[in-house]
Order: sequence, then structure tokens, then C-alpha cells
Amino acid sequence: MATKEKRASMKIVPPGKKKCVWMEANVVSYKLCDNNFDCSTCVYDHAMQDKIERQQETVLMKPLEASVEKFTTSWVEKMMKLAASQRKCRYMLTGEVGRKLCPNAYECGSCSFDQMMQERLATEALPVQAGTDVGGFKVAEDIYYHEGHTWAKPEYGGRVRVGLDDFAQKLLGSLESIDLPNIGQKVAQGESGFQVRRNDEAAEVLAPIDGIVTHVNHQLLDHPEMINDSCYEKGWLFIIEPTKLRKNLKGLYYGEDARKHITEEKEKLFSMASEDLRIAADGGGSVEDIFEELEEQSWAKFVKTFLKT
Repeated sequence: MATKEKRASMKIVPPGKKKCVWMEANVVSYKLCDNNFDCSTCVYDHAMQDKIERQQETVLMKPLEASVEKFTTSWVEKMMKLAASQRKCRYMLTGEVGRKLCPNAYECGSCSFDQMMQERLATEALPVQAGTDVGGFKVAEDIYYHEGHTWAKPEYGGRVRVGLDDFAQKLLGSLESIDLPNIGQKVAQGESGFQVRRNDEAAEVLAPIDGIVTHVNHQLLDHPEMINDSCYEKGWLFIIEPTKLRKNLKGLYYGEDARKHITEEKEKLFSMASEDLRIAADGGGSVEDIFEELEEQSWAKFVKTFLKT
């Protein structure tokens, strides 16, 4: 009985997560999607496809010895065996659309609806999941955080949206301008990705992942205050076509680790600011614009310490 209950609990999909299409098609009993349904760049999908090819080769070479029961069917083949009314589009699987059936045999690369969705999602910031207040700083639940206080949010199609986190926007304060990278420019995790300016002071900010810039938020050029108003949604900076996504994500903070990181950064901030910044020594709430509270030399010291530049 205990074993059955354990197996059942393992199949529960945690909040904010989605079933992999291999699980959705009932090919495997449990697998969550960790690549935003971009199967073309998914290591797991490639491994499963290779497994199927090897099995097919075995059947052709040794048809009498091959076990039909052990033969794995691809998720596309499995889904195509369903009635047309049950073939969910991948955007329905992700929850991006409420109801949409696949009209193109899951060949997303040649699907006009997929192309339309990709273009819309590329320029429209999606709502973040409910965040947590950590010592006066907001931490979103579905975002990865770099130690230099930029964030990365993998989205549909394998692209990654990038921005400044709440800690950084409060540290930098109201910005005069933002120098975003050009479309087509390469950025690297842990290296300078863009620059922000205020009161003749400039600060380099590190990119959270490796990749090529595909879109930039042009509205920020005229309205940099959007970062302060909505750093996780409307104030996003640019979108990247990642080149080392899996490797990069391992070097970022997520979930409970992100909250612990911000807690540690908050404590470091209060410790450093005991003389320069009017913040309660007992860990009271953060100020909205730390820049205003600091002298020029102190601000530079804080930027270097927390943005890792």
C-alpha cells in the first residue's frame, strides 16, 4: 500500500510546472517539461527519439528476438492515434491558450498558428507567478536569478526573457537611460550585457545567460521608469536565443535558493549601509530608491559589490 501511495504522489505535477509531452501522451509515467516545450532543443526529447531509432533498428535486424511489448512509441505517434478532438496543441498544454487542437500533425515548425504565437510571445511579457516579499524585495516564483541581480525567464519556443530584479532596481533607483544590446549581439553569462545611467553615473550590468539577442524592449529607451514600476513584467530588457541554456540555468538561483540569496544580499546591504544609508539596523524595510540615500563614492561601492562588476 505504501509503495502504491508513493508512486501516486510522484505523479503529482507541482504548482507552476507542466507535464512533458512524453508524459502527456502517456509514453512515460512521469516527466516534467524543463525546456518550455521546445522539443527541438530538448536533450530529453533527443534521447527518447534516439532510443526509438535504436529499437526500430533492433526490430529490423532481429525481428524474432525483439520484444514488441518493450517497443517505445514516440509522443507524436501516440498523440496522433487519439481522436482529433483530443489532440491538444502545445500552447494548450502549456496553458497559454484555453482551447486549441493541433491541426498540423505536431509539425510546429510549419504551423502558422505556432509562428503567430511565437511572434506574439516574443514581444509580450507574460505575467509572473505570485512573488514573495523578502525583506522588502520582491522575488518572483517562476524566474531564475543571477548573482549580479539580473533575471532570466525561459519562455515558449526556447527563448529567454531578461531583466533587472527588484533588488537591483531599488539599488540603482530612477534611471535616466538604459543602453540595451543590439539585436544579433552575443551576450555571455557573467559578462557585461548592458549599461544603465543616472546622474552622470554609469553602471555595467551582467547578462544572466549565454546567447544571441533577438528582441529588445524599445519602450524602455523612452520610459526607463518602467523598470522601477514593473521590473518583472513590462520592464523586461531583452530576449535571448540561448546557446547553453541547461548549463547556464544550473548557475542561477531559483525558488527557495533565490529567496535565500536575496535574504543574504539584504543582510549584506544593511551591514554595509549602516553609516551611509538611512535603513534601520535591525533589518527594517528597504527604501525604494537607494541611490538617493548614497554619496557618489558610496553608490559606486554598492554597485560594484552587488552587481558584481
